[in-house]
Amino acid sequence: MIEPVVKMINVKCSPEMAFRVFTHDLNKWWPTHTHSVTALNGGPLPDVFCEHQEGGKLYEMARDGTRHDWGTIKLYQPPKALSILWHINNPETMATCVDVTFEPDGEGTKVVLSHHDWDKLGEIGGTMREGYNKGWVSVFEERFKDACDAGVD
Repeated sequence: MIEPVVKMINVKCSPEMAFRVFTHDLNKWWPTHTHSVTALNGGPLPDVFCEHQEGGKLYEMARDGTRHDWGTIKLYQPPKALSILWHINNPETMATCVDVTFEPDGEGTKVVLSHHDWDKLGEIGGTMREGYNKGWVSVFEERFKDACDAGVD
């Protein structure tokens, strides 16, 4: 079994604000210049959207209207938890799972991201896990944290 990637941060805002930044304000923190299908194919930077319901999609929309689905919302419980079947560039049958929890912690919020189910990817699961383990540092631990701390409520 391939171990999950687990990242934990503390942000200087309420769970409501942190959840909102994660689900409504993706364009403020997601690095589309390096982490989007459109940009990796040489296109202009897309916008990123999250549909706010279970069964909804997480996706990028290119300027020309091309849509790339990244995942399906498995659990949507504002402001406590979010779970995404994550399948960028893969069929949903090869989805890994990203769980994010938001818990009050003193004056702020403890946010825990757990990315798991790497075994579904077969022999590339270990390599993909290592890539995401590094990627979530800049995307979640740095950019998402900065966006939350900048939007203190």
